[in-house]
Amino acid sequence: MKGKDNMKKTIQILILLLILGLTIIYKTKISQFIISNFIYKKEVIIENPNQYKLDYNFQYLSETDNFLPNNKKELENVFYTVLNNGWNNFTFYCGSKYKNCLDDVEELSKDASLLSIINNFVHPFNSYNFIYTNYNNLGQISLTIDKVYHGHEIELLENKIEEIYNKIIDDNMDNKEKILTIHDYIINTTSYDTKRAKAITNNDLDFIPSYQSHKAVGPLFQNMAICGGYSDAMSLFLIKMNIPNYRISNDVHIWNLVYLDGKWYHLDLTWDDPVVNTKEHLLLYDYFLISTSKLFSLKNNHYFNESIFIEAGPIPQS
Repeated sequence: MKGKDNMKKTIQILILLLILGLTIIYKTKISQFIISNFIYKKEVIIENPNQYKLDYNFQYLSETDNFLPNNKKELENVFYTVLNNGWNNFTFYCGSKYKNCLDDVEELSKDASLLSIINNFVHPFNSYNFIYTNYNNLGQISLTIDKVYHGHEIELLENKIEEIYNKIIDDNMDNKEKILTIHDYIINTTSYDTKRAKAITNNDLDFIPSYQSHKAVGPLFQNMAICGGYSDAMSLFLIKMNIPNYRISNDVHIWNLVYLDGKWYHLDLTWDDPVVNTKEHLLLYDYFLISTSKLFSLKNNHYFNESIFIEAGPIPQS
């Protein structure tokens, strides 16, 4: 009888050791299962969009309600959706089939060029200054957005745009005439910020700008702009008129692309406000609502990625 009891205890000990061994061997997988299914349930909290969300449909990027992306394009659409909706904080998760998800998240978070391109497709007031990306090895990704424009600044700009619009726009004008009037107003009241442009070209990290010429505050309040300021200001007026548009860019320049009367046109206030040695204020129309063919015939820093800015049409072959 005693032998049977010893045998039973031995078997129980062996079973316990086996369970313990298996637990040690698979403790990582078990822990991950518990965390994934009980701590992180991959529940995504969706807030309402802010008032600056744009409902335009673009070919390169699109709004998504899939916050478990399974490829890089779906991941880009998540970033675009977060920005376009004006969310300041957002958490989403890698899809179960997306093996390279975290690698792509890290790559995208460091790709300033691609992120700035995504910025071009959203309302200027929803565009980012910095995107802080945090993620863990369980596929949880959290974005924190520091925007270019903030509360009081937005209020001032909205009031200024309303004031200017009511002052210079006649309801009898068609959309092209309205765009022309705004184009002329911005150029006639704005000077190109050559000092800041030069500092950017020379990568002068010690330069302290005197104006916020890189955004709409520059041309509309300080009468100074570089290309970012011209294009943001123009975009705000176009949005007010419910005219679809986005900003098109390369590594040295940015301008507006405008949808009017069933076609897309380039609009570049920077190049229509040239800097001349005589310091004379000039107003040109070389870049006023022109086709891509016309744009490339002028040969002035207007190259772009046609696989991204698809609405601009194919680049003419030289």
